[in-house]
Amino acid sequence: MNKRLLIIFFIIFLVMPFILEGNDETTDVLEIDLSKKGIEISPNLYGIFFEDINYAGDGGLYAELIQNRSFEFPDPMYSWSINVMGKDKAGYVIEKKDPVSTKNPNYLRIVISSLDKGVLLSNQGYQGISLKKGEYYIVTLYARSPDGSIKNINFEVSNRKGNVAFKDFISDIDRKWKKFEKVIMCNQDIDDGRFVILIKEKGTVDLDFISLFPQNTWKERKNGLRFDLVKWLYDLKPSFMRFPGGCLVQGRNMNEAYRWKFTIGDPLERPTIPNFWGYYQSLGLGFYEYFLLCEDLGAEPIPVINCGMSFQGGSYTDMVPLDKLDEYIQDALDLIEFANGSVDTKWGSIRAKLGHPEPFNLKYIEIGNEQWGPEYYVRYEKFYDAIKKKYPYIKVIFGVGPSPSGKIFDDGWNWVKKTGKADLVDEHYYMSPEWFLNNVDRYSTYDRKGPKVYVGEYAAHGVGRRNNLEAALSEAAYLLNIEKYSDIVSMISYAPLFGKEGASQWQPNLIWFNNRSSYATPSYYVLKILNENKGKYVLPFKLLTLKDKADEVISGMIGLGSWQTSVEYKDLRVISNITGEVLYKDNFIDTLKNWTIARGIWTIKNGVFSQSTLSENCFALTGDVNWSNYTIQVKARKISGREGFLIMFGVKNSDNFYWWNIGGWGNSYTAIEKAVGGIKSIIGNSANVRVEENRWYDIKIEVNGNRIRCYLDGVLIHDVEDRVVRQDIYSNVTEDENGDILIKVVNISNKNKRFSIVIKGLENLRLEEEARVITLTSDSLKDENSFIAPNKISPQYTNISGVDKNFVYVFPRYSLTVLRLKKR
Repeated sequence: MNKRLLIIFFIIFLVMPFILEGNDETTDVLEIDLSKKGIEISPNLYGIFFEDINYAGDGGLYAELIQNRSFEFPDPMYSWSINVMGKDKAGYVIEKKDPVSTKNPNYLRIVISSLDKGVLLSNQGYQGISLKKGEYYIVTLYARSPDGSIKNINFEVSNRKGNVAFKDFISDIDRKWKKFEKVIMCNQDIDDGRFVILIKEKGTVDLDFISLFPQNTWKERKNGLRFDLVKWLYDLKPSFMRFPGGCLVQGRNMNEAYRWKFTIGDPLERPTIPNFWGYYQSLGLGFYEYFLLCEDLGAEPIPVINCGMSFQGGSYTDMVPLDKLDEYIQDALDLIEFANGSVDTKWGSIRAKLGHPEPFNLKYIEIGNEQWGPEYYVRYEKFYDAIKKKYPYIKVIFGVGPSPSGKIFDDGWNWVKKTGKADLVDEHYYMSPEWFLNNVDRYSTYDRKGPKVYVGEYAAHGVGRRNNLEAALSEAAYLLNIEKYSDIVSMISYAPLFGKEGASQWQPNLIWFNNRSSYATPSYYVLKILNENKGKYVLPFKLLTLKDKADEVISGMIGLGSWQTSVEYKDLRVISNITGEVLYKDNFIDTLKNWTIARGIWTIKNGVFSQSTLSENCFALTGDVNWSNYTIQVKARKISGREGFLIMFGVKNSDNFYWWNIGGWGNSYTAIEKAVGGIKSIIGNSANVRVEENRWYDIKIEVNGNRIRCYLDGVLIHDVEDRVVRQDIYSNVTEDENGDILIKVVNISNKNKRFSIVIKGLENLRLEEEARVITLTSDSLKDENSFIAPNKISPQYTNISGVDKNFVYVFPRYSLTVLRLKKR
């Protein structure tokens, strides 16, 4: 047999198994090397972040079913109503004299001067009250009758159709405040119920702190947490929990800032405070309950405390003067003592009296949330120095603002690098799925000797902000690469954690709930799968896939625009970088016929193209969507307003484009932004460039392939390469403490992907022929879970056989897959 024939037989031998497996077009290769170990994966990598947003606390995780139980809302009767049943003559008033609690001084006084059928006081809870047949509920209230006239009242939970879940009464009401408590079994399911108190006696009665709790809370604790919502967290097995915010910590002013000392002790003594997100908090869910929950979950607590600054995203930021900051710093020191101090310390003894003499072993604390600028730096530094002096073992976390790039972000990192005063740096990003896919190597340029990164808040925000499979898979692709850099990124947590149906201020969310049920999103299952299959070490591997480099070209129309700024443009030219041909030229002498006006007031006069309104997002488009490899040249002048110029390129439509934002963000800095599905994100670095009024600037943008170079007055400002065509396959391979090999692959394409998996370095060991497979997939990237179909997208567990040092596996389209291979 000649040499050529041998080669042909060898090729057939290699290719035949692939042919027999199916008819996918190509076979990619994943080659794994077991002879080496890469970085050790952070054991605390995957955690959770809880904030009382979307009624996640009161009305959600905190199991209290009565809203405004102490009549302390600005409208004291919010969620309450009083009705007479017959010809009764009755009135009510909110009183403060001689209250049950001076921290919650309001109480309700009802006076019945003429009795017929009685008076009803009802509370609708949080969008209705939901009770379950056969379960027990605890009714608690404080009552007195100042004149001794009223001795008894009845209560029940019923719906508008008259169906009664339970009913009972209290008696022996006295002239002095008395606490009443009853445990009652529910007789039937109620979903739209209300708690009703019926008074059938003439006279005066005072009522306060009216409470309805399920007995079946998590671990059946009084003042406890909703069981099903905690169960989702418990099943996730998070390594840490960050709390209580978020913007909640900041408050809209310092009077509304979250202070942990208000949240411990008897719930009766915890004041009702405004919630940043537009409702009110009873603080029944406080720091002691948070620490207990972390302990239950086996999660490290990461409390976030106010740094002496309110929310910075509005028109005004309230700040504590530096000479009065010591009170807030002492709060931080006292919190650490509350968590870790012995029972002989002041705050350790308070913890012990609450029922937990053992310390909570706090190791982390974060100072401020999404704060920035010199005012933050000087305040943070004072906290840092004080904490490190007294508790050097506590790891202190510094924040770099609300975005993953830009001047605020860069300045924050520069401050940390200069001072070295941070153990971890908290980065936040709510970005498009494409941003996550295009930034999988984000941390490849970070200094491995610098401060560790904690990604405290992240989520993929696609069109409509849906919790769909596309968002989840883009997050999965990103997280697989986070694992490769987990010697830099030590922790990461999705946000927000909970969203309530019909009462949410933010979406997407990790877990959705209503008054009766709850379900997990695909993003939840991504975290669960990866946390359960994290591994201990990253293994070296090579991924050989076929992709079309020619497609990695920025193409599209061009545009001119402004944001809250009046601008002028002239002398526009678009030149081909390939041929030198002028693709488009406009001296703005004729008409606007070549331009599509998206927004703004645009006019042409004397060779100048003007946009005169100070509205946001004003732009006009021209050109061909097939243009690529071109240079834009234009002159621009700012007339008035807050910002500078928007020069658009690679424009597909009004939701998908690039623009050079010159003098953006209140004329504070300059950056290239990319919009995908209407969601913009910065690519590359920002630059400290401001725009002056009444000065003409020469602007040039060169687009070559996927490389963007931006010049202002002949000076190169940005030089960026952007990934235009996303990968189809994202992967990581790890090994756990038992020696299991974990092959993790995201296939976000619309085709099944066949892989030849080659494992080297086994030496004399062999693999078990059967392997465990975990798959998360669905028919469409737009698919999502719901209350009607809560498990539409959930992990599927199967086994495969025929595993060896070389085997073929087909990864389904639109999927996250984990192959767990065991050594013999």
